[in-house]
Amino acid sequence: MWFNRITDSRFKINKISVGFYTGFGDNGGLSRADFALVPYCLTDCCAKYPDYKSLSIRFAELYGASISDNVSFAGNRRYTSVAISTLDDRYALEGEKLERESCELLIECILRPLAADGAFDANLVRLMKTELIDAIDSVINDKRSLAVRQAARTAFVGEPQEYPVNGTHEEAEKVTSESAYAAYRHMLEHGHIEIFAVGCSGFSESEKLLTEAFGSIERSDICEPYAEPSALKPEPVEVTERMPMQQAVTRMYFKAPEMNDRCANMLFSMILGGMTTSRFFENIREKQSLCYYCSSFADRAKRTLVANAGVEPQNVKRTQDAIMREFSEILENGVTEEELEQAKLEALNDITSLYDSVGSIGGWYLGQVTDGEFMSPEEYAEKIKAVTADRVRAAGRLYKLDTVFTLCPEEVSND
Repeated sequence: MWFNRITDSRFKINKISVGFYTGFGDNGGLSRADFALVPYCLTDCCAKYPDYKSLSIRFAELYGASISDNVSFAGNRRYTSVAISTLDDRYALEGEKLERESCELLIECILRPLAADGAFDANLVRLMKTELIDAIDSVINDKRSLAVRQAARTAFVGEPQEYPVNGTHEEAEKVTSESAYAAYRHMLEHGHIEIFAVGCSGFSESEKLLTEAFGSIERSDICEPYAEPSALKPEPVEVTERMPMQQAVTRMYFKAPEMNDRCANMLFSMILGGMTTSRFFENIREKQSLCYYCSSFADRAKRTLVANAGVEPQNVKRTQDAIMREFSEILENGVTEEELEQAKLEALNDITSLYDSVGSIGGWYLGQVTDGEFMSPEEYAEKIKAVTADRVRAAGRLYKLDTVFTLCPEEVSND
């Protein structure tokens, strides 16, 4: 278990997040939905506050403290977290120890849930299953999110990201009080634990409380977080799925398993389609009017770059061809110094804004857990400044087209 503290006197609040990294292999028959339901059960109530109303009253007593949860991919692992945020002690009107009390409440929620005899409370699971299923099913109403989910089945076949981190509707229907609790115990006993405490406090008391609370748990066979590049297919695969909808969404996956220049890779993605002066925006959207949006982003954990666009059905092929032309243009002729400087300015501005909130600066370091080493925003900024146009071009040349996915209406004409 690792305790990470980030202290900055400019913040007025403190946020403590307890995160668990677990794998997607053999988990004793437990499904992704079993694990996804766990944070729902931990943040709605606990043994001491057995319903949402009583827990909410306790939050109000802590000057409007709040609890949040998250389940997402982190490299090739599942990341499950529960976090609490509250004002710092110096703002308490009557000298309350807000940090200590909020940390104690976080421990109550995580380690003393509403459960007995190896099972979460049945009524709680019934309600939380409804919320989980609604979250899973809601993707169908957002075609961009649906395209992400469907495209992953081809782009990442055989990898954890092939299927949604929170499971399927069918898996969620099968979750029981016992299976969700078994996933909870697996998370506690075998998960790699990263605690991030961010705010203006020194968090020494929180570290002590959490160490004592988690120290009594018998843990073994700890799952270590790691990132692994996505395998490049021998030949690009093209898939089209049709459903009732008005517009089309196309996603093109490029992979570079050998990519190791983090900064040049990020700038390449920004120049290609990651900023308002990008080539995708100016040349494909503005000049050619081929799409409603066209952008790109790089996933350094998977060593992938994704170009995505929302288009009229008849413009799908033209947009894909235009994306390939812009990609090839950079690989053949490189980027201009003006483009490079603009990308650097935007990147440096984003880095500066990390200190605007405890969530963003905490997320910066959290996102590097699977990297094996941490880099401060200031260190990263210096590395960004040193990137040359040649390095950006070299990074781009490592990419190869892997998957082309299109979600479009049932009747399409490319005339």
